[in-house]
Amino acid sequence: MPSRKEREREFHRRFILERSVSLFARHGFEATTMDMIAEAAEVSKGTVYNYFSNKQELFRTLIEWGSGRAREIGAETLSTPDTTRVERIRMFVQLFLEFFETGRDIHQILVREGDRADISMKDTLAGPLRQNFMQLIDFISEFIAAGQEEGIFRKMDPHKAAFLIMDIITAEFRYSVMTDSTDPLTDNVEETTRLVLELLGTQEITG
Repeated sequence: MPSRKEREREFHRRFILERSVSLFARHGFEATTMDMIAEAAEVSKGTVYNYFSNKQELFRTLIEWGSGRAREIGAETLSTPDTTRVERIRMFVQLFLEFFETGRDIHQILVREGDRADISMKDTLAGPLRQNFMQLIDFISEFIAAGQEEGIFRKMDPHKAAFLIMDIITAEFRYSVMTDSTDPLTDNVEETTRLVLELLGTQEITG
């Protein structure tokens, strides 16, 4: 069990991270400074450097958390016992859209800043992003393959289908960001679920 000192350190570290998210989303990675982050967190800049060696490390930590949570959603929902595969797909879609909605700022950073990041930053982010994303793809692919064996889903490359499913789900968020929509993403759970089920070759929607 973490000591009190360790818990306090983690609390302050997370607080700084949370306060930095809206700054990165509003001003972009390049324009956001450690001074701005310190002011938002109501601490000195030296305190920020006690937790993060530089802005790149702080930003990388945010991205790693986001991609790690995405992987967890796949593991949690697609392996849920005592539910049909269709029900699990709907739960997967709903939790992902809720994840995008509650973490709108950090995902907005990914959409708007991804192509602008310099090469060194992309190299730094590539490892954890790719690892977490590919683990998520593996979860989805195994889920699809099992459904194909049961005769629920159409025969197709489950790995490619997993990528297409994530394209369908993330398209909802990208559209919201690019059009500056304020409508809740969760309003689109049924439509997005229907598109995923159509891809997999089943029309049934439960719930």
